[in-house]
Amino acid sequence: MTLMKRLKGRVQPEMLVGISAVFIGVCALAVSLYETSLMREEQRAAVIPLLELSRSFYIDQSGEGKTRLYLQAENVGIGPARIADFRVTVDAKPQLTWRSTMQALLGRDEPVAYGQSTINRRTVPPDRLVTMFDLRTTALTSELVAEFDRLELEACFCSVFDECWTTRYSTLGAALPVEACPHSVDESFQE
Repeated sequence: MTLMKRLKGRVQPEMLVGISAVFIGVCALAVSLYETSLMREEQRAAVIPLLELSRSFYIDQSGEGKTRLYLQAENVGIGPARIADFRVTVDAKPQLTWRSTMQALLGRDEPVAYGQSTINRRTVPPDRLVTMFDLRTTALTSELVAEFDRLELEACFCSVFDECWTTRYSTLGAALPVEACPHSVDESFQE
């Protein structure tokens, strides 16, 4: 007796339809899960921030007093950048304020007039530039710029999906992925 003859009496057409329906349902579920994972990846890619730290300065040698120095953070990504930690160091030593940073760069306690915007623990929308430091004592601009190789700015920022990166002024905007952004009261910038 062949296999077909034995199964002929046991396999009903309704059973084949049911097995086919289960198989099709499992395939549809697999495709749906795959499409969902693709959609999540697209959502993440649609809100990736990219924070760049930079300086801008203009030295007026005509004597008209138009010398300016700015330290800036710009989100050039396509999603908001939640800055979880910001650090400033001079000669690898943490600085907590712009005043202490300028004193460390100058090597003396010089009165420095400046404007500032808080960057630490702030969310920077896409295409937004934040001027963190604006030097008002223009006579010191050349001296400070000459010491900038000793200065490092570092920001740890996250996307809305809690994916985090760290970037430094010295890396010219190259962001490295990190697990999380630790915040240290002793080393994190306070202004």
